[in-house]
Amino acid sequence: MEKPRVYSYRWIVLLTYMLVAVVSQILWLNFAPITKPIMTTIFNVTESDVGLLSMVWPLIFIPVSIPAGILIDRKGFKFGVSIGASIMAIFAVLRIFSGKDFTLLLIFQSCAALGQPFVFNAISKLVTLWFPFEERALATGIGIMGQYIGMIIAMMLTPFLVPASDIGLLTNMLVIYAAISVISAILFIALAREKPEIAQPEASIEEAKASISFKDIKGFFGKKDFIILEALFFIGVGLFTALLTWLETILNARGLTPTDAGLIGGIIIVGGIFGSLVIPGFSDKVARRKPFIIIDLAVAAVMLFLLAEIADFLILAVAGLILGFFFMSALPIGLEMSAEIVGSALAGSASSFLWLFSQAGSVVFILFMDAVKSATGSLYPSNPYYLSVISIFIFDLIALALCLALKETAKR
Repeated sequence: MEKPRVYSYRWIVLLTYMLVAVVSQILWLNFAPITKPIMTTIFNVTESDVGLLSMVWPLIFIPVSIPAGILIDRKGFKFGVSIGASIMAIFAVLRIFSGKDFTLLLIFQSCAALGQPFVFNAISKLVTLWFPFEERALATGIGIMGQYIGMIIAMMLTPFLVPASDIGLLTNMLVIYAAISVISAILFIALAREKPEIAQPEASIEEAKASISFKDIKGFFGKKDFIILEALFFIGVGLFTALLTWLETILNARGLTPTDAGLIGGIIIVGGIFGSLVIPGFSDKVARRKPFIIIDLAVAAVMLFLLAEIADFLILAVAGLILGFFFMSALPIGLEMSAEIVGSALAGSASSFLWLFSQAGSVVFILFMDAVKSATGSLYPSNPYYLSVISIFIFDLIALALCLALKETAKR
């Protein structure tokens, strides 16, 4: 039997995937940093209307996630990501022709959102086919890092491209992002391969018996560790997305400027980029997953408490960097754990459930934090989101307690 080997081409496959992941985040968030007064003035709509351009993505993700994951397991990650990249590229181009018709822009933006689940749900499948065990959490972290880079590009480049309420500037921005979308889709379709000539041993065994059925999917809910992971993704990704959503409002109420608040948000994401490289790498090196997620959640709890209590910019910036470094690095480790629990043949479907719960959690926690603020904000006039942040701090502690019940999934 020919001995499997590690192919250097795996990094090309991962890089092309990462480019598509970058695009998915750019298209999702590109309108958020120019909501008011730019978008509201150009289209003569409210802030809430503009918010729909971003909110529609997690709402569409929820019903599409599981079918996308099943398709990835049946047809392969390249097939799935190619569909997602093509959808995003096509509708990124069509957004250019929406002009000042906000309804048409919302329709094209919503259609582009259909591609995101095919991208997000593929990383675990890609990693199990191409990477040896001792590199998988790191490879997942690099793939996820593309999402974080896309967020930074959307939040920092867009205001530079559209500094004023000018439809011409907005159209130019849409052209640039459409070009990036088309190029990334072409590169992935042209360069990515489904699997190496000789796949990793356990991946070969799993793929050979891969015939995804409803019984297999139903079996996820018989695995205690997978159910715990679903809860962790619901809480973890949900509360983190909600925190970033309301961060500017939270900090503005304490006297920080929008620029300061935006900088702290950027620092959190930069911390996450470095954390997604460093901590999963250590996880691979020692062949352990559970201790690192416990550490991530424990450190995050301390930083969330500081974010609730402190109003000093420097302390908040340091706390944000540490929060991003640890908390965001738990995501790739969790995805790798799911693949280790269910096997590579079902990795795409497993990811689809985790991403579904994460998007559902995002919607729930965004609404939850706003509801808590509305109910209790008057009690803390100088810090109206105080109990909202304390609430997600408590939920982080609940996630930490759940994590203690996980079994170690990595095997030397």
